[in-house]
Amino acid sequence: MPGPTLYNEVERANPVLDSLTVGEAMRFFVIGLIIVSFLPSKQQQKPTPATATRTCHEFSFEGRVNGGAEYSRELGGGLSIQLSPSLAPKNENWGWIIQIRPLDSADDYAFPVNPPFHSENSQWLSTGYGETLEHQLEYEHEVFFVLNRREYEHAAKLVEEAMSSADSEAAGKFISALPSLRLAVLRLKPIKYETADGGKTAKWMTFRVVVIAPAEFQPAPSLNAKDTACPSEISANSRLVG
Repeated sequence: MPGPTLYNEVERANPVLDSLTVGEAMRFFVIGLIIVSFLPSKQQQKPTPATATRTCHEFSFEGRVNGGAEYSRELGGGLSIQLSPSLAPKNENWGWIIQIRPLDSADDYAFPVNPPFHSENSQWLSTGYGETLEHQLEYEHEVFFVLNRREYEHAAKLVEEAMSSADSEAAGKFISALPSLRLAVLRLKPIKYETADGGKTAKWMTFRVVVIAPAEFQPAPSLNAKDTACPSEISANSRLVG
């Protein structure tokens, strides 16, 4: 399956353990192309013509996690949020990686739709890439995700092709497809926290999570959803069965 291989790439990208690989030069070329393609797109984005407002479900909750510990909570739709400790030197708790996982799998349904993949991105809530955990705790993290295995495997295949292919068109194909792959969004905002070692290590954190997903998405019974307008960043191409 593509999931574990792709997630392992992210873990290997941690600056503590990163080492040169045979395809690294091509990967970084593709990554650079992805980053450059996105930066101007935000600046040039124009308002879309008025259309019928799509309705989404929005729900929220708060949580707490200790440094070095894992946090998990069911979201609904067979998915859960997972805060997994990031790789760090022995006996150091550098923070977490924000993941969206199926209840029956370790695949990360957020990974394929939150580039870049070999540097800091929105899933990264940890020391690394030249920043401390404390810096990462100062702002809200917006994490997009897909809703089912079919969409995950489709997105993961595009990532695999973009990262490994010598054909630059593979990166363009991924960039073009990315907006249609982002079917839901999770926003995690740290509330209170305590760090040590100059802000590098985590002692504990409390946080608030807001999830916005298509109206067809059914939140877990413990979560109360309200109707809201779907943000423009969420694709209308949701297919919850698959």
